[in-house]
Amino acid sequence: MDIPDRSAVVCFGEALALVPDAAAVDDPRAPAQAAGAEVNVALDLAAAGVTVAWVGRLGADPHGDLVARTLAAAGVDTGGIGVDPDHPTGRYAKSPGPDGSTVMTYRRAGSAASATGPELLETPAVRDRIADADWVHVGGITAAVSPSCAATLETLLAHPRRYRVSFDVNWREQMWPDGDPAPVVALAGRADVVLVGADEAQRVFGTDDPARLRALLPDPELVVVKDGPRRALAVHRDGAVTERAALVVDVVEPVGAGDAFAAGLLTGLVRGEDVGRRLRRGHLGAAAVLVVPGDSAAPLPEHLLDLDDDAWAALRVTADRWAG
Repeated sequence: MDIPDRSAVVCFGEALALVPDAAAVDDPRAPAQAAGAEVNVALDLAAAGVTVAWVGRLGADPHGDLVARTLAAAGVDTGGIGVDPDHPTGRYAKSPGPDGSTVMTYRRAGSAASATGPELLETPAVRDRIADADWVHVGGITAAVSPSCAATLETLLAHPRRYRVSFDVNWREQMWPDGDPAPVVALAGRADVVLVGADEAQRVFGTDDPARLRALLPDPELVVVKDGPRRALAVHRDGAVTERAALVVDVVEPVGAGDAFAAGLLTGLVRGEDVGRRLRRGHLGAAAVLVVPGDSAAPLPEHLLDLDDDAWAALRVTADRWAG
């Protein structure tokens, strides 16, 4: 099978339709936007100019069509998408919580994504795209969607493999009824680059201390800890730590910021940049999403990467503009 453009990154995961409110999550024809962690990463990578494919399964329904069209329009290779005639595309809504948080309402049980199994990886369109990729990006949410999805991740992360894997922990307690993070810990340990929020690290690994995390995850090339609005740090195999401060952001809505950080980091990895620059790319991506109501956005201008530390610290990102 001919692949039109080799993709530097292949994203695999659950696609969702983001509908306007919780009342619409049961409406298969509600107005929607494409969403889902790895869909967001694929869109953000494409916006940064990285060649990227998204592979997975969508329902044979209007929301599945919407996701596929959105990805294709953004420049994402969609030739590895499978269409499931028997299971719908999952949906979710987000609304403001009483304490300023974001409340999510999902309809993902029995979805096309949940029915995905390792056989997807044997279809020629998916197999050839992954074989040609430098990086495959996956995350912990997919492992929780269904046992067959978890088995697919196990297959992708098995050694030996030619491609490298970035794994975003994306721990969601509500998706793990027994509260045991061991499956996600095991998957993270087989990746080449692991991304985890500092708060997640405490819940999943029992610590956000860089040295202790490295002891728990000795094999990945990098363990990247996203410490909210403060900083991000990368822990190397030898225990050395590279740290870069986060940007000051007037947050509109936080969903998708972690995915945008992952896309920024992957952009730097694909381009062979040093670790500090990769972390700054992650911050630029996250900041761009934090100031919009949607789950993805084009990253901030690339020349900001070259600011000195004082100018970087003085930069403020708002919904209208960035200023420093």
